[in-house]
Amino acid sequence: MRLLKRNTACFLYRAYLGDEEILKDGMHTGQYAAVYAHPVPFRGTISVPYGYVTAQLFGTRKNYTHVLLMEDPEAPITEHGLVIFKGAEYEVRAVRPSLNVLAVGLQKRTKNNAEEEF
Repeated sequence: MRLLKRNTACFLYRAYLGDEEILKDGMHTGQYAAVYAHPVPFRGTISVPYGYVTAQLFGTRKNYTHVLLMEDPEAPITEHGLVIFKGAEYEVRAVRPSLNVLAVGLQKRTKNNAEEEF
């Protein structure tokens, strides 16, 4: 029932291509940035957010996760890619194909990824 056409929504997927070194004035900085492919539209069902909050030494860490269900278990979605849905970016954390469905675990990206390191 979840994968009825009326329950699905359109989202964009950007495949992870690798890391590229950041150059400043032609000099190597030792820092890398992720490189993604051009967005490709897909349809699927994205769940409501759920997750947990854990106390850490430097504050709390929020891990709100969504689950994306797609009708095509062989869709070209891989880990570390990006899903763009309703103006928010989600990183693909896990891809689990089954007989009829592709389940994808998503984690919302923050503006400052340094917060997620603690």
